[in-house]
Amino acid sequence: MSELKTRIIGKFKDKASIGKARLVHSFSSTAVKYIHLALLKSTTHTSNKPPNSDYVSDVISYSNSRYAPAAFAAALWRLRVTKNAIVATKSLIVIHKLIKSSRDKFEGLDRGRNNLKLNEFSDKSSTLALELSQWIRWYGLYLDRLSWVSKVLGSFPNLMENPKEKVKEKDRVSSYQTGCIMRQTDFLVSFFEDICTRPETPPMFENKIVDEIRELVIQDYFMVVRLVMVRLQVLSERLIKPNVKHIGDPDLNDLSLVLVRLGECKESLSGFFWRCRRLAEDFWCLDNKQMVKLVGLVQTTVKDDEEMVQILVGSSPTEWVTFDDSETSTHSVWLSSYT
Repeated sequence: MSELKTRIIGKFKDKASIGKARLVHSFSSTAVKYIHLALLKSTTHTSNKPPNSDYVSDVISYSNSRYAPAAFAAALWRLRVTKNAIVATKSLIVIHKLIKSSRDKFEGLDRGRNNLKLNEFSDKSSTLALELSQWIRWYGLYLDRLSWVSKVLGSFPNLMENPKEKVKEKDRVSSYQTGCIMRQTDFLVSFFEDICTRPETPPMFENKIVDEIRELVIQDYFMVVRLVMVRLQVLSERLIKPNVKHIGDPDLNDLSLVLVRLGECKESLSGFFWRCRRLAEDFWCLDNKQMVKLVGLVQTTVKDDEEMVQILVGSSPTEWVTFDDSETSTHSVWLSSYT
């Protein structure tokens, strides 16, 4: 009875919200009115499924137009005024898709001030609401970082859909100063660390809204994998030169710390490997040819198609070690080909 009552109340709220939007935006432009109505219809109280894809597509269609700020404002408004976990989660999914589709046009959320204001979000109305609430708190922080990708990297390249972007991205990164590339790599590795702090994941298909979040995050993960690999390749070609000692080089010290952080993320991210197994194996593969051991030096192999580039950091002699597939080390990172 409680669940039925909640659904009935939710239906009334959805109808009231749509009616109010029509009234409030009766004198707005057709596009603004359409955005608000599509958003409300995609973020209903009554469905325990992800936002309706047709209505979300209607909102997303404005993400690269002069109405993009209106689309973001509508989604943020919907998120801020609701205390319902289902509505809030759906709103975050819409914001996630807006960020990804807007590319360079999105200026980012208010960095450092938790613009989404979700740290205290809690809906105790049901077991599902409690489960979603912890995801909402994490998801808000995650999207805050995602929203700054284009500002930190200078663009938001989609290396997953367009292979030609790989060459363009490498040329772009090669034009940056080493310190800039290091800062970008550090920022990207922090994405892996953020994903590692995600809430405990329910079994697939038991929570369809969480499944949608998981799918979007997996897509981001493999995008970031490619972006990191491009930067590591450029750093290897720039910093590591044959017969040159780099004792005390701060850039190499920074690189070694970033690689350690990257290695510490592997176990938590291993659940994503099945999606793009070849790329995941190339990035994390443990075999004798691609081993790295960080003991005052870093050594790894980065293979780009037919090109093999060996990175040697420090001046100590090479020390190769062998681990079983089941072993991990916080002092070791394995990286391989970028595809």
